[in-house]
Amino acid sequence: MKPECLLLTSPAVNLRAFTSICQQVLGYSPVRAAAAMPRELSEAEKFLSCLAALRDPDAPAGFTADLLPHAFFSVFLVAEDGDLYDILERCSGMPYVTAETTARGVSAAVISGTLAQWRDAVAAGSTPAVKLSVRAGFNKVHSIFRGAGLDVWGDYRSRPAPDNATLLLEYRPQR
Repeated sequence: MKPECLLLTSPAVNLRAFTSICQQVLGYSPVRAAAAMPRELSEAEKFLSCLAALRDPDAPAGFTADLLPHAFFSVFLVAEDGDLYDILERCSGMPYVTAETTARGVSAAVISGTLAQWRDAVAAGSTPAVKLSVRAGFNKVHSIFRGAGLDVWGDYRSRPAPDNATLLLEYRPQR
């Protein structure tokens, strides 16, 4: 069985109240840069952009690596028992709840962590050393985060794995 996953929770940000108070106490709106973006940002990206603007009113909108721990997400994942164990191992430090399913040898889990933790777990689970089915699970997690406008792997290069069924992520820092 290939692992299945679903983005279960993401930050619910009260941007209206936050920006209103910031306008009063800081004299500027931290959402200014995010609002000026030509594309629609995810709520998490807007929130993290606001946090960057708290430090620097001229900060560009988008993800900043040192702010990723401020956004928290939960993923529901179903996989074969051995694969789920390997997935949880790569999600080290992230809280989780597991349950047996009606299918023999298959378990479900809700894994929660910061965007920084998910970034690291997906990168660790998308290498050649990882078993194909586990890598497929992390590829799905990668895909659901990217689909939700949460692509925090800009400094990674994606390429097909030798199995031609999964993707590998290779760290390629910006120069």
